[in-house]
Amino acid sequence: TLVALPYQVYVQTHSALLVGLLGSVELVPLVAASLLGGAVADRVDRRVLLLLDQMGLVLTATGLAVAAWLGHPPLGVVYALAGLLAAFTALQSVTISAIVPRLVEPVQLRSALALEYGLSTLTMVVGPALGGISIGVLGLGWTYGIDAVSCAAMVLAVLALTPQPPVLESPATPHEPLGRSIAEGLRYVRGNQALLGSFAIDLAAMVFGMPRALFAVLSVSVYNAGAAGTGALYSAVATVAPAAT
Repeated sequence: TLVALPYQVYVQTHSALLVGLLGSVELVPLVAASLLGGAVADRVDRRVLLLLDQMGLVLTATGLAVAAWLGHPPLGVVYALAGLLAAFTALQSVTISAIVPRLVEPVQLRSALALEYGLSTLTMVVGPALGGISIGVLGLGWTYGIDAVSCAAMVLAVLALTPQPPVLESPATPHEPLGRSIAEGLRYVRGNQALLGSFAIDLAAMVFGMPRALFAVLSVSVYNAGAAGTGALYSAVATVAPAAT
């Protein structure tokens, strides 16, 4: 889906500007879901939250598949589904990060986090490459459909987890209101110059410095490599990232 969305927008519109706007549309839901998800994950069963999130991903991917099968969907529909996808993906990342420390013993935490990061990086290498091939061979609709099935498999995996209820510092001390909790987190970041600088640089790089918005444009209009070439360009970023780290 990472490959399919920009590829679909460019093939449908032949506009690099509209492909770039796709990232802008995804930015606000992504940031909002990340902030809200972190606060919510402290208040509800994280397994239930992750389960609902995966169901949202299934429905969103299914919506993209149906829209692609029906032909050229309105661009607003594609943008709306892309925004939802970004929100659910951000919520998934936050929730998984909150669950991992609860699943292993403290002595195993470093290894568990390294394994989770390694698998995520491997997915970012293999997934886009397979996605590009899938688009070229099966088409956009079936590629989105495969994504929906993979998210459905994640629903089954989450069902196998043990419950992950919230932990209160004291049973007599409930969590503070959701909005206040988010505001407190933002104040903490603002008061930590190193952390604030790190977040600001990363956000600026992701919004203005990532060339991924151009990958579909370059692959189709410059290199004539189609969807497979688009997937290879996305995979290249994740392939080199571990070496740089």
